[in-house]
Amino acid sequence: MKGGALLYSPSMKLATMDIGSGTVRVMLCEQRNGSFDRLVVKRTITRLADGFAAGRLAETSMDRTVQAAKEMAKEARAFGAVEIRVSCSGVMRRAENAKEFLMRLRDEAGLDPVLIAGDLEAAISSLGATLELGFADQPFVLLDIGGFSTELAAIVAGKAETSVSVDVGSVSMRADYLHEDPPTDKQLAACAERVGQELRAAVRIEDLGDHGPLVGTAGSITNLAAMSLKMERYEPGRLNRAVLTVENVQELLSLLISMPAAGRLSLPGLEKGREDTIVAGAIIALEVMKLLQVERMLVTEGGVLEGLAVYAQWPPDEGGLLTV
Repeated sequence: MKGGALLYSPSMKLATMDIGSGTVRVMLCEQRNGSFDRLVVKRTITRLADGFAAGRLAETSMDRTVQAAKEMAKEARAFGAVEIRVSCSGVMRRAENAKEFLMRLRDEAGLDPVLIAGDLEAAISSLGATLELGFADQPFVLLDIGGFSTELAAIVAGKAETSVSVDVGSVSMRADYLHEDPPTDKQLAACAERVGQELRAAVRIEDLGDHGPLVGTAGSITNLAAMSLKMERYEPGRLNRAVLTVENVQELLSLLISMPAAGRLSLPGLEKGREDTIVAGAIIALEVMKLLQVERMLVTEGGVLEGLAVYAQWPPDEGGLLTV
């Protein structure tokens, strides 16, 4: 895979878009010399995975997601973006009608989406996290918790030396196990057991354990960090290099499960729309830290959006599962 190289070109306006199981995100930036200036980042929770059954995305979920992508694409063009790079992941990898969804993104939003494999998602995220943290020479292990999958990668010099995608996510685990509001102790235990089993089956500790600190990115992690910091308003600058300990996450999980989902919206730092999935996200974070035997995790805003802005070639030569 050519995932580690950076794109070198004159300054240009660029938009990147990440369409996942729960959220559509867009970044507007000026890209230059293998880096970029982030100007605008927006996200909308669309719950593409809601109603996923018999291997198919639900029509209403696709409608919401396509509409959000259409609005973001319109804003990107008004900004003057010469290119809009769109990656899709998560539940779409398991959907029989993924091609239909990509065609709708093309026909209704004027986009050229690429459904990417888990190892490519890890490679792209690794670039974004490396740039955001300034870890050019610092190896680290990257954790990216998505709605339907979780990616772990050993990063060295901005490249994913080893990566694995595990079929557990905050949306899928909530749907499969956390049926009560708030969930019961039995449901929580079953969820944690499933996550632990999937991680142990997929992850070779020796490939990840000696690669520096654990770094977490994406919505579940950044929301947990924002809650730990009791942020009344979202401040990305405070999140970069924030630290979450096992004790922090355990305390947050205890707080979250002490109330129904609607009550969680009163907690500073929790984004509206994540109130029912954040419990599963916290469980996944704890199980990863347990597996890797670490007590603390650095947090970064850098991930797929930022990695797309500097990825060597788009659409990619390798790791693209489906295009239209």
